[in-house]
Amino acid sequence: MPYEPTVDKQKRPAVRVKSSRFTKRFGKAREELLKWHQLHGRHDLPWRREQNPYAVLVSEFMLQQTTVTTVMPRFRAWMRRFPSISDLAGAKEQEILAAWEGLGYYSRARRLHAAARKVVERHGGDIPVEESDLLRLPGIGAYTAAAIRAFAYDQHAVVLDTNIIRVLSRWGNMSDPIDTALGKNNLAAIAVSFFPRTGCRAMASALMDLGATICKSGEPDCLACPLEKTCAASEPKKLPKKSPRSVTTKLVEHRAWFWKANRLYLEQSRGPHWRGLWILPEVRNAKSSGRSLAEITYPITRYRVTMKVHRVIGKIPAILKGFTLDELEGLPMPSPFRKVIVKLASTSQ
Repeated sequence: MPYEPTVDKQKRPAVRVKSSRFTKRFGKAREELLKWHQLHGRHDLPWRREQNPYAVLVSEFMLQQTTVTTVMPRFRAWMRRFPSISDLAGAKEQEILAAWEGLGYYSRARRLHAAARKVVERHGGDIPVEESDLLRLPGIGAYTAAAIRAFAYDQHAVVLDTNIIRVLSRWGNMSDPIDTALGKNNLAAIAVSFFPRTGCRAMASALMDLGATICKSGEPDCLACPLEKTCAASEPKKLPKKSPRSVTTKLVEHRAWFWKANRLYLEQSRGPHWRGLWILPEVRNAKSSGRSLAEITYPITRYRVTMKVHRVIGKIPAILKGFTLDELEGLPMPSPFRKVIVKLASTSQ
């Protein structure tokens, strides 16, 4: 998850990074890290090979809260479908949502679409390089702006994603939770000194790859780490520290299965979740609907939802629309709904 650094000038960071001792340590760490990255970096990531600003923009939106493994095939499919920012800007929202399926958090797709349109309108289709211009685009905050500046244009920018935060907090042996004001200040102080004035693309890539492959969550492989000699962590597997998590709430929702004349009847969500996507309608009286046909459990924000699907016999509400199985394939739909529909559709024919 991206991190947006904020440095409180009234609070001196606990980690002092200005002394000659620390300057030498930073320099040695950067040198060893870049050597390691040349041999072991993830240079095959498609958005890195191209160094295309549009490809970087798409990848950064997709990688928010989604793993590289999940993103890679969808990124390739997306670039085939929308090869340029103009193609994306000119596409219809339903087409965008359908192409985004499987990545979740569909609001990201809408914001990416809106950003593409603004780039075409304001910048003639050229993704801007200046931070102030990037921050004016929909869906782009401090982290995404820094990532675009570093990866697309190799400009000076401090990029802090989950992997980089983990590496730097361990390397600096940060004792304060990284989601507190003091923790953010200390992390920002380390990061500002770690990132060089030039070559931020290589540095950000190296730190990310180290966090993804060596300095992983849980037990890191310290013996294989190029930063092992300069790292200050005494118990790296316990870092970074975070404040206690909020409690996950369990929910149960009941959905209706309206199947008639080889058509499944769905509704288009009006929000707040999955706005614009096609979903099974809610069952108003679950007790009278009998035993569920199928169940599926999925996470969404701070909830863990169990969806129960019930067969409903009777008049089909006018608000619903019927689709054949072939039509369902190209319909924008949340992944949990598609999974349960595919399962039930095979028994309804």
